[in-house]
Amino acid sequence: MKLRRLLLIIVAFAGAFVLWFTLAKEGGTPRLQRFRVQLDWVPEPEFGGLFAAQAENRFADLGMPLEIIQGAASLATPQILAQGVCDVALMGGDQLVTARAQGADIVAVYATFLESPYGLMAHDANPAKNLEELWTGGNPVAVEDGLPYVRLLNSMFGTSGAQFVPYAGSLAPFEADPLYSQQCFVTAEPVQMRLKGIQVKVFSVSKYYDPYVAVYAVRGETLRESPELVGAFVAALRAGWVSYLESPASFTPAIAKMNPAMTVEAMNIATELEGPLIRRIGMADSDLGRMTFQKWKDSIAILEKLDMVKDGVVNAADCFANFPPDVDGDDPILPIPANQ
Repeated sequence: MKLRRLLLIIVAFAGAFVLWFTLAKEGGTPRLQRFRVQLDWVPEPEFGGLFAAQAENRFADLGMPLEIIQGAASLATPQILAQGVCDVALMGGDQLVTARAQGADIVAVYATFLESPYGLMAHDANPAKNLEELWTGGNPVAVEDGLPYVRLLNSMFGTSGAQFVPYAGSLAPFEADPLYSQQCFVTAEPVQMRLKGIQVKVFSVSKYYDPYVAVYAVRGETLRESPELVGAFVAALRAGWVSYLESPASFTPAIAKMNPAMTVEAMNIATELEGPLIRRIGMADSDLGRMTFQKWKDSIAILEKLDMVKDGVVNAADCFANFPPDVDGDDPILPIPANQ
């Protein structure tokens, strides 16, 4: 099974290389000679494999120069992608589903996080002992209004005891108020705070809400017209993630230069924490980033329950495409155990 997938990856690389070599020799130009990749946040370890692949010239060696565009809080990357401003965009799996429900023809081709890193971060001084107490305790909670997991927690715990404040992406308000809490990646902001000597506790939301996160998506048109190029991009990205997870310290200094707010030490620690959410124990290199129909179906069901997507409008099978393609109905992802 693993050998077959390895051979498929090699074939994908070889096919893409032959295509580019032939077009170059004949004076032709591939439709996607350059990939413009739009991030949905600033450079951090969640994009480590992408930066590693770029540093190792994996895209350039395929004739695919890469332009990585930094993101920011609340950036509407699904719309940016659908409008053709970029060739690949990072987004949450739930964002992709809601965009498809609104008519956007975009498809996920690689998922970084197979288990969600979403969470809420609070100071140790905050009296909340669990997520419900944090949500209803009456102290400031900074979240982006409208996020699916925010709506889900509202439906579960109510809003009468909550004091929601806007989330702007800055850690300054959190540092200034010991009763303040905010949304976070459990692998990122808490690390930064602890390295500053600020003791925090983290409440993961993956027990309640666990979509794919940091998903790489392309337009459906790109996928239909240039599947070889998309496959080559995914293969190079996957190889970059293998390199990054094996030796993050080889790449984090360069990433930190692009994001001075996060130190190299913080990035190395964050990578160690995010590893199990990206690569399950025993997972083959060739299975990194691969997605399953069932997980997409489950995510859609929650969005339908929250009335963020109309029932039956989005088909899970249309949301993603694995590279190399699944063979004989394979489900390549090892089961992710439920949170205890």
